[in-house]
Amino acid sequence: MPVQDVMTAKVLTVDAHDSIGRARARMRDASVHQLVVTAGRGAVVGVIGAADVRTAPDGGCVEDFMSRHLFIVRPDTSVGAAAKLMRARAIGSLPVLAGRRLVGIVTVSDMLDVLDHTDGALSSV
Repeated sequence: MPVQDVMTAKVLTVDAHDSIGRARARMRDASVHQLVVTAGRGAVVGVIGAADVRTAPDGGCVEDFMSRHLFIVRPDTSVGAAAKLMRARAIGSLPVLAGRRLVGIVTVSDMLDVLDHTDGALSSV
């Protein structure tokens, strides 16, 4: 199954120059734990998570607290390959890019949804 079948297509983003307070508010208001960080004309430059903003000052800048070392996947990447990457790197989300265009995000929650909807996958739990 490709990532495009399980990803969230409506990706919440925050600009690299936005304040931590803005990032925190976007996460809280949307009940999400990760935001993709963009700059310029929408170029993906990082990811910022709830743990990153938890102790950062409201007036701090997103680019000072975001993770710059990005792991990304393409829409046709298999869910299994994405899950292995997330586990190996201990990351909670992967931006999904088609070329340089952000088309989605796949999260640990998305992966759990795949398991939950697989016939019998959780029947023995």
